[in-house]
Amino acid sequence: APGPYGSSSQNNGNEDWIADPQLTNYMNNYFGENAEYHNASIIEFDFKPFTDQMSFNFLFASQEYGGAQCTFSDSFAFFLTNTETGEVTNLALLPGTNIPISVVTIRDEQYNDGCTSENVEYFGSFNQNDPLSVLNYSGQTVKLIAASEVLPGVQYHIKLVIQDRTDTILDSAV
Repeated sequence: APGPYGSSSQNNGNEDWIADPQLTNYMNNYFGENAEYHNASIIEFDFKPFTDQMSFNFLFASQEYGGAQCTFSDSFAFFLTNTETGEVTNLALLPGTNIPISVVTIRDEQYNDGCTSENVEYFGSFNQNDPLSVLNYSGQTVKLIAASEVLPGVQYHIKLVIQDRTDTILDSAV
């Protein structure tokens, strides 16, 4: 989705494929709700680390920033599983918290005063009014880091998953 922002990258709402049950349960438990999710996209693989740390940089971008940032929140997670212990950890959290990264947990009210700012220090840019934006999404976070301690030589499974919440339009990306 190379920029600059030109128009919404939303689909027409006719495309609907299944949600990911693990991410749906995780987000519904966090938000204390029973929201419907759709259109899960997943990349997952196993690996054995050579060191005791793993990390990668990422940012979250969404068409929901601005007009829909108060009510819609596509979700994503980076689920890391130690295959020997079965311990699962979501690495896609606000630094030093258990708060998942989403439009409703990171937003700036100056782009929609219908809701308060949340963790605005992690909001990167609103692209709709920026002819130099590098992404064709309404807004995006700052660069964030997913990191974890790991045990060298132990097999891990990582699942990167993103999906629509409530609607099947206004897409997001990681």
